[in-house]
Amino acid sequence: MSRTEIKISGYGGQGVITLGVLITSTAIMFMENLAASQSESYGAAARGGACWTEVVLDNETDEIDYPRTVPKNTDIGIFLTDDAVSQYLGDVKKDGIIIYDPTSVSKVRSKKTQLLYSVPAQQIAREELHSPLTANVILFGAFTALTGLLDKEAAINGVKDFVPAKAIDLNIQAFNDGYDYAMKLKTNQ
Repeated sequence: MSRTEIKISGYGGQGVITLGVLITSTAIMFMENLAASQSESYGAAARGGACWTEVVLDNETDEIDYPRTVPKNTDIGIFLTDDAVSQYLGDVKKDGIIIYDPTSVSKVRSKKTQLLYSVPAQQIAREELHSPLTANVILFGAFTALTGLLDKEAAINGVKDFVPAKAIDLNIQAFNDGYDYAMKLKTNQ
């Protein structure tokens, strides 16, 4: 794997930062020989304002020398708004992975060499789990399945460690729903 750069972008309140923290903390706490760093940006009006987080994973070093993504060098882009697509899609490598939520993103034009995955996390969260707050955990499950960067059991442990005790069962279901949805996407590819 070596260095893998991930950019997650959307609006405050969609769980963008939380998704980045889930990936980073799972990598650090539950994966062996995987260094991780995370940076983030959000406006003064955090809820509803544009925000992004960047995660860098590396299995060839003990520490990340540069904790940010490099423009035009992002391996994985996760987009939750049309504005995020407009601003950051061009940074995803020509052989990169793009994951987006069609509930809030109207269109993504990818290169033929990029892998493009549509995961309706917000719709699944509302309609199947009746909990909009779980959309980011659904995306975490999809990310885990689509990228193979984190082991499934490590990711589940990351969810258990991160969410409040009373919400563990619901969030494990959300993770599994996202993981299963993404595995079907990979099978049908």
